[in-house]
Amino acid sequence: MKHPRRNRESGVAIYITTVMLTMIVPTIGLTIDGSMLYAVKCGMQGAADGAALAALRGLARGASGQQTVNAQNDAATWVKLNYPTSYFFSSDITVNPSTDVVVDLSVAQRRTVTVNAHVTAPTLFMRWLGFSSTIVNASATATRRDVNIALVVDRSGSLAASGSCEAVKAAASNFVNKFADGRDYISLVTFASSTHADFPIAQNFKTAATPVSTMLGNITCAGSTSSAMALWTGYDQLVGLGQAGALNIMLFFTDGKPTGVNMNMAVKNSPASPCTNAHPATALVPYRTINGLYNTYTNQSTFFGILNPTNSGTVTNGDFNPTPDASTGANCNYMAGGWSTSVQDTSDFLGLPQTDIYGDSLNNGYQSVTTTGTCPGVQCFIDLSNQNNAAAMAMNAADSAGTSIRHGAAEATVLPHGGSSLGGVIIYSLGLGNAPYPLSPDQLKRISNDPSSPIYDTAYPAGLFVSAPTTADIDAAFTKIASEIFRLAK
Repeated sequence: MKHPRRNRESGVAIYITTVMLTMIVPTIGLTIDGSMLYAVKCGMQGAADGAALAALRGLARGASGQQTVNAQNDAATWVKLNYPTSYFFSSDITVNPSTDVVVDLSVAQRRTVTVNAHVTAPTLFMRWLGFSSTIVNASATATRRDVNIALVVDRSGSLAASGSCEAVKAAASNFVNKFADGRDYISLVTFASSTHADFPIAQNFKTAATPVSTMLGNITCAGSTSSAMALWTGYDQLVGLGQAGALNIMLFFTDGKPTGVNMNMAVKNSPASPCTNAHPATALVPYRTINGLYNTYTNQSTFFGILNPTNSGTVTNGDFNPTPDASTGANCNYMAGGWSTSVQDTSDFLGLPQTDIYGDSLNNGYQSVTTTGTCPGVQCFIDLSNQNNAAAMAMNAADSAGTSIRHGAAEATVLPHGGSSLGGVIIYSLGLGNAPYPLSPDQLKRISNDPSSPIYDTAYPAGLFVSAPTTADIDAAFTKIASEIFRLAK
């Protein structure tokens, strides 16, 4: 016979099991539904995050009045394209461009996009409680600072020699088109033997009567490589704008080592010197001077000159004009306006000064030079008779310019905004590696304060050197720098 107590215990077990099932089954159901909703939320959040970034890119398209609409439409499209169809049985993805995508332009030099996305997700077990579906929401916000860019582009003859001139112009134009007309500021500085600001820094770089893309298309590649002068001209554009709180960028493109330096050449005071139009000596500079561009060849270190550091303001004219000191250059025994080594005669000159007109040191220790005269002192000159000094002085000038600009130095008075300065400028350098006489990646890393540079200084903003080994790599290199700028602008 079964014991009565055991019978009673069997009945209790049934009751307990029934009660537990009524609690466990809904709990398991809620867990499953919650997991599904969480997965839907994650998918929707990823799509919203991407949409916010896409909207920021949309702000770079079209005129300023159309940019907000472009951003809103891009965000809505991005969500729908990047959220998987019927993901965990969800449906009815909703992003209203006009109400769910909000573009805030109220803060100076900053744009913020907020994207709100919605999707209907079904339930499985919660239907027992009367909830057949629920709305899952996701919100994402992305911010981009407006940027000020001095685009400094090499147009020297080596680009034509390597067949890269047209590719550079197209890639630079694509780079410019990634930024927002009416919000960002861009200037175009081009350089070879001469240097000038083709497009002074402005916000209408796409819609001006002659936009930057057109100016780039008109470039003729010829001449040498006056890197130091180009760097200072680009810096002057940012200094003149004077927005210290903005993201100030210089993009410096070149395909070769520096070859040109703008300086006041030291002319002998002897009455026998035929340099009749030289500037007179002063108390501070006790010798006569001729301003001009002094170069070295790209394939060998050999002095030549005297060229005009600037030209008439068009990038298509010749880059081998004599110095503006007029017949000064022609009357002096010094390779006036030509490439030929047969006219080298430095008998009218004392030597090269140790600084260019921007204050860059031509004897800063980066590249070794030899000197003549009384050193140190105003009569200490870089020796013109040592042709190896030609390449060294050009390299040193560019290196010194990069350091001064990164440190926010005051400009020399010869520049339009002389005496003014701007801290925090970030320099990106882009080097094309297929020129007949190649560039120096080491120097471009130094100029940019690239973290891999031997003189990298954590006290100042880090830039980046990007290499384009061949012509086919130029556009990708420009795009990489644009991506880095957008990363910083967030």
